[in-house]
Amino acid sequence: MRIAITMLFIFLLTACHVRTAEQAYKEGKYLESISLLTNSIEEKGEAKFDKDKAEKLRTMVSNIMAHYETNLANTPSNDYKNRIDIYQCLLKMKMMLRDRFYSQTVSFFNDKYDITKLEQIIAKQYYDYGNSITGKDSQSYQQKAELYQKGLELYNYKNIEALYKNANTKYMQLAAKEYYDQGKILEKQGDYKAASDAFNNASAVYKPLGKYKDSDKLSIDNDRKYSQQQAEIAYNQAQQLAKAATHRYQFREVAQYYASAASAYRQYGYFRDATSQAENYKKKGKIKVYYNSLELKSYVLDILSKDFIEFIIYEPSQADVTIRVKTNVEFSDLGQSVNNETKTEKVFDKYVEITDENGNKNQIKTYKDQPFNLQTVTHSNKLTLTTEIEAHGIYSYSKSFNIVKTSAKHDYIYSGNVPANLRNYSEGTLQSKDSLLQAAKEQQLTELKVYLEDMVRDLSYL
Repeated sequence: MRIAITMLFIFLLTACHVRTAEQAYKEGKYLESISLLTNSIEEKGEAKFDKDKAEKLRTMVSNIMAHYETNLANTPSNDYKNRIDIYQCLLKMKMMLRDRFYSQTVSFFNDKYDITKLEQIIAKQYYDYGNSITGKDSQSYQQKAELYQKGLELYNYKNIEALYKNANTKYMQLAAKEYYDQGKILEKQGDYKAASDAFNNASAVYKPLGKYKDSDKLSIDNDRKYSQQQAEIAYNQAQQLAKAATHRYQFREVAQYYASAASAYRQYGYFRDATSQAENYKKKGKIKVYYNSLELKSYVLDILSKDFIEFIIYEPSQADVTIRVKTNVEFSDLGQSVNNETKTEKVFDKYVEITDENGNKNQIKTYKDQPFNLQTVTHSNKLTLTTEIEAHGIYSYSKSFNIVKTSAKHDYIYSGNVPANLRNYSEGTLQSKDSLLQAAKEQQLTELKVYLEDMVRDLSYL
């Protein structure tokens, strides 16, 4: 029932926010208002299309048609953009109102406007708009070509197709020249990246007509110069850092700059000895680690696996740092403890007759203390998992921590004159050694990770 009420509420809330044709019309969104009204009519079907709905549709279409026709009459003949927008709106209206069961209701509009005729009118507007623009550079010819193309997509008016091809060709020729000239200037200024892009743009824009001069070659040449320029910067930085480098992390930084130099020029081949230098300094920056334990090996090695750490497997003497993790488990059965207590609880004794101030007699319950015995028997155990972490070599580290897990079961046993509402019961669970150890190991890994990550951070600064 609650779900049904919720769904009804959502439906009513949604219904209250449905956008209407009248709202759209008042906002000046005339095409949307027609769309909303005709969609509503079609959803309800022809059977429910009565005189009131027909009159509503007829009035709205008449008013909107008059609005667009008035705007056309008041729009200068050379204001092509606005005239195109108005004719486009009339065309969209026609698309929405034709070939429907209610089309005859708005025959005054459908008979006046024909789709093909509207498309021809719009194409002519694009044609005249394009002709009104004087071609003087690539931007103006591009604009002319786009206008002719839009008109051509609607109707092949006069020689609009030829005009489009001529304007588009002229645009490609001028744009290619502008990009090419720009590339030449940028090349002289030493801005090889921008020059390469400019020559590439010249090649791309002219591609439908073929190849533009030597733009492809110049684009590649300037990109090579730029790559060499970037490689030089990185290589020189590496050399400067190498002069003062004494620590492993500094060697790794030198390696990164040499690697950047090699990467910058890679598509054109090797840049000096950048690749080999990067590899050499990368090796010099490595810290060789030997893990001297089988305990938690995969877990520890996974955390220590960093690009600057190299693991030694067979020759511990080759290691810079030796790391060891050792664990120890102590389990104690704490046995049984007994605690005896005497408890009391108030229980019903008898009714006593009492006369109130008005002389009325009432039966009142009275209670008494009832003593009884409670024996608490506790069985408990305890597990301590000790973890020791050590590192020695060029780096020293020592840390130990304990994870303590306990469990207990409490049996509560009543005796003597026990109240009727009390029963013997137990609380807690006495867990096995394996169960306590499993819980301790889960916590151990979380804490161990923190300490290992501290070690990794320390090693990264060596």
